[in-house]
Order: sequence, then C-alpha cells, then structure tokens
Amino acid sequence: MIKESEPVLERLIVFFQVLLTLACFFFSIWLSAYFGNTLSIGNEEYYVMAFLIAPIWFVLLELFELGAMARIQRFRHLIKKYIGVVAIGITLLFALTFLLDYDSLPRSVFIIFAIVNFIVLFSQKVLGRTIMKYFRNRGYNTRMILLIADDSSADFIEQLRQSPYWGYLIGGIITNSTVIREKYKSLYTIIPEEEDFSKVIDEKVIDEVFFCKNNFKTSEVIKFVSMCREVGVIFHLHSDVFSFSGLHPHLTFLNHQFFLSFRNTPENYLAFKLKRGIDYLLAFIVLILFSPFMLLISVLIKLGDGGPVFFRQTRVGKHGRHFTCLKFRTMVVNAEEMKEQLMSQNEQDGPVFKIKKDPRVTKVGRFLRKTSLDEMPQFFNILMGDMSIVGPRPPIPEEVKQYKRSLNRRLSIPPGITCIWQISGRNNIPFNKWMEMDMQYIDNWSLKLDFIIMAKTFRLLFNGNGQ
Repeated sequence: MIKESEPVLERLIVFFQVLLTLACFFFSIWLSAYFGNTLSIGNEEYYVMAFLIAPIWFVLLELFELGAMARIQRFRHLIKKYIGVVAIGITLLFALTFLLDYDSLPRSVFIIFAIVNFIVLFSQKVLGRTIMKYFRNRGYNTRMILLIADDSSADFIEQLRQSPYWGYLIGGIITNSTVIREKYKSLYTIIPEEEDFSKVIDEKVIDEVFFCKNNFKTSEVIKFVSMCREVGVIFHLHSDVFSFSGLHPHLTFLNHQFFLSFRNTPENYLAFKLKRGIDYLLAFIVLILFSPFMLLISVLIKLGDGGPVFFRQTRVGKHGRHFTCLKFRTMVVNAEEMKEQLMSQNEQDGPVFKIKKDPRVTKVGRFLRKTSLDEMPQFFNILMGDMSIVGPRPPIPEEVKQYKRSLNRRLSIPPGITCIWQISGRNNIPFNKWMEMDMQYIDNWSLKLDFIIMAKTFRLLFNGNGQ
C-alpha cells in the first residue's frame, strides 16, 4: 500500500537530498577556485569533509522531517526548516574543521556552500510540490477519505473541498448534523450515524477515515478505530478536546499500555539529544579556548582582595533539583550579609533582587559583569549536566518559594546561561514579563530558536552590552 511504503520513500527522499548536498559542496569548491582561490578538487581533506557532511545532513533532514511527503505544508515553514538544516550543518562543519585542524578550506567555500545548498534543497522541494499539485488537481495521487462529522466540522470540510491539491477526495460523510446534511447533500454521500460503519467501509473504496467530531464518547472512538484496524484503513482523530494551550500531545507506551501525554515542549527525542550534544561540544570548546583567559581572570580576582575566585551558590535546576552554580566572584566576600541592608534599593520587582549600581561589586567584577565573563565557569555546569547553554536562568531556592504555582513550569527544562530575557533588556524588564518570556521559550522550543538566541547573545556581547 502507498502508506506502508511511505517510510521507505521518505528515506529515499532524504538520501536524494544528501546527494544533492554533496554535489553542492563540491560545486562550491569549484566555484571558489573559479573566482581565484587556490583550491584542488583532489585534496583529501575535502573528501573527509564530504564523508562527514553525509551523516550530518542525513540526521538534520530527518530531524526537520524534510523527507516527509506532506500534502499540506506552508512555504514559510519549509524555508525555516531548510535554514535550520543549513545553519546547524555549517556550524557543526566549522566546529569539526577546528577540531580536525583543517585549514585548506577558506570561509568563502562555507558561505557559498550554505547559500547554494539552501537554494538547491528548497528549490527541489518546491519543484516536487508543484509537480504533485499538478497531478493531484487532475485526480492523480489522491486518497479517498470518509469523514465522521458534526456541526463543528463545517470549516474543515470546506477547506478540503476548496483544496483539491491536498489530494483528498471525500467519499462520504457520516453525520446526524442537520447543518452538514443540508449544506453538502448535493455534493457528497451523507450517511446517518446509525448506519453499520463496517458495511460502509467494506462497500466503499476508503483509504483513510477522519473523525472530526468535538463531542463524542470514548466508546464511540474505540468502535471506529477497531473497525478501521480490521480492514487496514488509517484512522485520524481530530478534536478540540485535546487542544490545551501551550501543551503538546503525544503517545507514550509503558509496559504495553499507551497513554496520551502532554508536554510543555514539543516532543522530539532526537532534537533534545542533539541539543545536549551541542551543549557538551560547545562547552568543551569554550573551556579549552578560553582557559588561558579564565586563568588570568582568576589571578586578577585573587589579587584584588585575596578572596575566593569562584562564587558558589545553590540554584534550582530541572524539576526542582538543587545544584551548585559556578560564577567568577564579582562582589566583595561578605556580599550575602550586606544584601539585607540593601533590600530597600532593589530595582527588580517580584522575588528577584537586583541593583544596577550595586555597591558590593568589585572593580574587576564590574568589568566581568559588563562583558558577561563572570558567567564563564557555568560551562562547567553544562559539562556536569546541570545546565544548558540556552534555557531559563536558574533561580535560587528562596525565589522559587515565592513563585506562584504556574511559574514552576520554568523548572520543566534544564536552566541555561542565556535565554530570551537576556537578549531583551534584562534588568529593564519587569519580573512578570521576564517569566512570560521564559514560558514563551518553553512553549515554542526548537533547535532553531536556540541558535537564534545564541546568535543574538554573541551580538550583544560584542557590542559590550553584557549588563
């Protein structure tokens, strides 16, 4: 059956795109050489890079589901996905060339490769969609569907009717709705709900069944699912009953039992694993590259007042776990004792304590805070698994005790060094807005969002706006 072969076809589509990517890579080398760079297509480093590109792009294309033969997908979503693939892929290639000490490829090759790869991959997807639309509009590559509907289904039926390029043909509508019956009886076969469903799908050619009712009993759904299963027909359940704001439903299996689970963040196991991998890789690179500079900072702090180099503070991590957060010490040794005396000067609302011109900050600490270099030791926290590069800032236990219950959702993911709040004004943002930004990050998390936040963070650091 077509549906059963789709996973194989999707892998083939991904494989084809990987081949296109490799062609783009070698074309970029040739183009760079054509415009004056002294490059040799026989350089073995290029073939090692090509060997690395293939699995990286395969995983990224799978991750962004760009092998899927989606009948309905917006162009802007495709653009975002391909930008994500190319941006992450190029970043990983840069990191690998550094680790492998490859210096034969100039930056111009990577820039050309990124542009050409995006244009080629996006164009082939658009061309494929255009070809499939042409054939679907003419009745080819279509799926015959049966709708189980009520009054709330009218909009969906109308969308199907006006979108022949989706490739769905309505073979009948099972409903007791007077609204649906009167509106579509001249266009489609209307079947009363009392009719024997098994007889309907036996007598009609049906590929898929769409259950579009908002009001139903569980037993009713089970009946339809069971009968579809008997004849190998795909069953789709759509209902606003499962539309909870900010939650993402997915199926979870436990000892042969399945549960409909709701997560704060989109369910994407591979993406979360890749996020952790990127965290570890970047943390390791940063600590290696900046170790001499961190040693110099340590000496300056020690020479300043003879106190400890690091400021260790208990913070709250994922799901309320406590951990020791590391920072370069930027305040006087007895800063915590002085805090009570300065509470009246607190400039941040909510349970957070912040003063723009904090008298406890040392001269060295002022520079470290302005450049955000005081955060550098937190890359050790990332290696220990307590933090991520991007995520809500880890609160102290006293702050969490003052949270409203709804704010505990901030603790549903690992805390980070930077997030939306850090790139949006920091101390100038009210506490409630800060919390809202953290929730926005959690509800809309993606690898692409992480890379956007990291890029904006670097830009702020280079502009000297570390605050």
